[in-house]
Amino acid sequence: MLLSVQQKYILEALRELGSVRQRQLHVLVREKFRRPDLEISEARMETMLRQLRCLQESIRIDGELVRLPSAEPDPRCLEAIDIMLELSEGKPQTFTAKCQMPELLHFSLEGDKLRLFSVATLSDPLRGTSLARDSPGRVVWISDSGSPPEGLALPRKHFFAVRQPDGSHRFYGS
Repeated sequence: MLLSVQQKYILEALRELGSVRQRQLHVLVREKFRRPDLEISEARMETMLRQLRCLQESIRIDGELVRLPSAEPDPRCLEAIDIMLELSEGKPQTFTAKCQMPELLHFSLEGDKLRLFSVATLSDPLRGTSLARDSPGRVVWISDSGSPPEGLALPRKHFFAVRQPDGSHRFYGS
């Protein structure tokens, strides 16, 4: 059976992210293929995933998660994907979770000019000033506690994301 363009995109997204919530994947696919004559509904998305699971033994669907067998779900990475979807309005130009700690995700947005972002965790002991110096774009920091450590001072183009009760994020900078 041949895969649709959308199913090929789903596989590409899983190769880059490892694991993703179904609703996150739905937003990525829906926004990537948004056209007046094509609606990617939740039912259509579930059908595409079910077909992929039958055809590709390398895809796992565990409750709300869609993942590759080698990818263990990480709540921090899933939150980083939420942040990417918020900042890009569901339309990142590129994205990858193939990063070194403390970074969790890299993505870019296209507009007047290319904008690069990294989402990183303050909860990782490897964090340090090297990311602050070396990052070519903006850095969004998150922590396991959901709140910034006391006395946190962020360099220019660095932000801290706090999850709100409705699941969205509020962003704070220095």
